[in-house]
Amino acid sequence: MRKRFSKLFVLMIVAVLLMTIFSTGCAKKEVAEEKPAVQAAEESQEAAKLTKELKIGYVSMMMAADSNSRAYDAFEKEADARGWSVFLNDAAGDIVKVGEGVMTYVGQGVDAIVITCGEITPIEEGLKAAKNAGIPVFCMDTGVDDGGAVVANVTSNCWAMGAEVAAQMVNNLHGKGNICIIDMPTLYVHRYRADTARAVFESPDNPNIHILATDSVTVANWESGSYDIMTAWIAKYGDKIDAVFGTWDGIGWSVSKAAADAGFTKDNMFTMSIDGTTQTYDMIRNGEVFIGVTAQSFGGWATKTVELIDDILVQGKAVDSVVPPSKVIYVPHKWIDGTNVPPQGADPESVFK
Repeated sequence: MRKRFSKLFVLMIVAVLLMTIFSTGCAKKEVAEEKPAVQAAEESQEAAKLTKELKIGYVSMMMAADSNSRAYDAFEKEADARGWSVFLNDAAGDIVKVGEGVMTYVGQGVDAIVITCGEITPIEEGLKAAKNAGIPVFCMDTGVDDGGAVVANVTSNCWAMGAEVAAQMVNNLHGKGNICIIDMPTLYVHRYRADTARAVFESPDNPNIHILATDSVTVANWESGSYDIMTAWIAKYGDKIDAVFGTWDGIGWSVSKAAADAGFTKDNMFTMSIDGTTQTYDMIRNGEVFIGVTAQSFGGWATKTVELIDDILVQGKAVDSVVPPSKVIYVPHKWIDGTNVPPQGADPESVFK
């Protein structure tokens, strides 16, 4: 009797255990079957939050310039990958048209406006209109307004670049020589570069560096103007000129050509500048009078600007979580000369990779 009872008791326990295991397995199976469906729905909702079609009004100061074209090409490529539509307005060097372009995009009701290589003060009316319309403005190498329309200005540190080129010139001259300066004061980036370059040249620590002459060009006449200025200086000073500082590559091209046309080589005088374009790299490789440049990452401007637009307008992040209080974001620059100039045909942006 006890044996039967014991066997029966054991069988009942085994049966209960089997039922428990089976029930648990079914429950786990149901959860396992339900989880992918729930997870897929959540991921789908999350994906919807992370993508958004945007209309971007893009105003370029001068698409003929390498800085503008490279920045735009990089911006358009990254925007297209995100499904955004980009509309281009080329001011062709006319700052008034930059402001008009901003006003046009305000009227069209775009989601954001991007301005490249402009100047803030002459376009204040357009910026006010953008702010009143609730359209954020993202600048590249243009500046920040006082009215709050500009979310951020992504650029290179012009103060630092001016000082870097000046230091390279002083070092190349071994601390002794006569320097000429050609700037472009109508744009703030050129004023910054020239200011810090002069500070280096005029430092008490450089007593044997002398500024022989200075002159300026405009956005409209930089090519012929720089050539004419250099030709006049050569006629006046001749071989007293040891080096010429230009606030951007275009000035350097004309200076180099004028010097070469007058029979000078890099052994007699040289020029250095700021930008880092394909033409400049060609001249450095060819051993021309243009021997060095502080290169800017124009594509880097665009990459960072796209990132900011995506963070703020698509991801919904707070502006102050991705933009510093200064609203200025600097992209790294790099010194390029004959020792590290990229090979023929290389992407100019490759020096930053």
